[in-house]
Amino acid sequence: MSEIRYDFSWDRHRHIQRYARTLPATQELFFVQEPYTPAPVNWAEGMPEGGAPGSKTGTGGSYYPPGRIAEMRERLKGVDRKAYLRDILSHLGCEKLNCREIVTTVCHFINQALYYNPTQLPREEGVGDLIMDAVELLELHDGRCGQGVAVTVAMLAEAGIEARTVPVFHHVTCEAFYDNAWRLADALMFGGEQPVRDGEVPSVAALQAEPYFADAFPLRCFVYDPEELLSADGYRLLGYVFGEWGSLAYYSWYMGAPVDYPPTLPIPLVAQRLEGQRVRLRWSPSIKYERGAVEYRVRIFADRARTQAIAETATRDAHYDWSVPEMNRHYFYDVAAMDDHRKLNPKTWYPAVPGNFVLVPKEQYGWYGVL
Repeated sequence: MSEIRYDFSWDRHRHIQRYARTLPATQELFFVQEPYTPAPVNWAEGMPEGGAPGSKTGTGGSYYPPGRIAEMRERLKGVDRKAYLRDILSHLGCEKLNCREIVTTVCHFINQALYYNPTQLPREEGVGDLIMDAVELLELHDGRCGQGVAVTVAMLAEAGIEARTVPVFHHVTCEAFYDNAWRLADALMFGGEQPVRDGEVPSVAALQAEPYFADAFPLRCFVYDPEELLSADGYRLLGYVFGEWGSLAYYSWYMGAPVDYPPTLPIPLVAQRLEGQRVRLRWSPSIKYERGAVEYRVRIFADRARTQAIAETATRDAHYDWSVPEMNRHYFYDVAAMDDHRKLNPKTWYPAVPGNFVLVPKEQYGWYGVL
C-alpha cells in the first residue's frame, strides 16, 4: 500500500490564487452548461482554431482538465483510503473528542480543505459523472455541495458517527446522528459553525419548518473575491459560474422559502480628503436583485483585527464622512450591505468587507489610501 497521507501544509490561499485564474486570454469567457446556459452566438469568436474548450458539448470550461484528474489518480495508486481518513482524524485529535466535537472538527476541516470552486468542478473524463471519492476530493481540494457531503459522510463513518445525504431544494446537504438526533452537518456551507438554537444544532427538517433561521449564520463559501472571477487578461467570467456575493440566494431558499437574494458586496474605494481632519470613506454601491433598499453598516477600528471599535453608523449613502481623531495613525474599517431580508430574520448575516487608510498632512509624500 502507498504511504501517501493528507498534506496538512496545503496552502488554501495559494491554491485559490493558482486555480481561480487559470483561464488564459485564448480561452472562452462564457461557461456553458446546457440546457440552462446555452452558448452565446459568438461563442468561438477570437478563440483558437477548433473553438473554445468544451465546444458545443455543454461542458464549457467549468470542469477539470483531464490531465489534472489523471495526475491525482496516479499519485494515489495503492493508497489505503480508510487509513488516509483515519490519519486525518488522528491529526485532528478526534480520539479525545465527544461526538458533537468530532462533527464540528470534521466540518471545519472539510470547509478549509475543499474550495467551493466557482469555475472548475472535479468530474470523470468523458462520462460527465462527478468525482465522489472522498480521498480523491481531498487531494484535489475542490468540490461543491454533493462532493462536500461525500467527504463528510466518509470521514464521520471512519470516526464511528453515522451521517447521511439529505437532498433539499437546489442543494444537497448532510446530517450526522449524535446526541440521540439527526443534526445538520453542512461542512461546505457552514464549516464548524453550524446553525445553533438553544445550544443545539437542529435537523434539516427543523430548518425547513423555520427556513429563515439559518440566514443568521455565515455562508462564507459563497463570498468570492472579485479577483477569483476574472480571466488572466482581466475580463469577468460569465455563464454557468457562481458570481459575486448577491448572485446566489439566501440559505433559506434551499430550505423551502421563496427565493431572495442578498445585496452585492460594497467594495471599498479610495478614501477622499475633506476639509481639516475629515475624510470620506467610499465604497461601490451595492445592488439587490429585483427589489429591496440597501443600507450600509460602517464600523471603524483602531486595530487590524477589528476588535477595538471607534465608531459605527448606518447610512443609505455609498460613503461616510468621518472626523479622524489623530493624523498619521493607521485606521481600519469594514462595510456591510444590509437589506430588507432583516424583516424575515433581524439577525441576518451580512459579510463585511475591510478597508484601511492613514490620514497624513497634504505635503507628506507617499500613498496612504487617501486622496
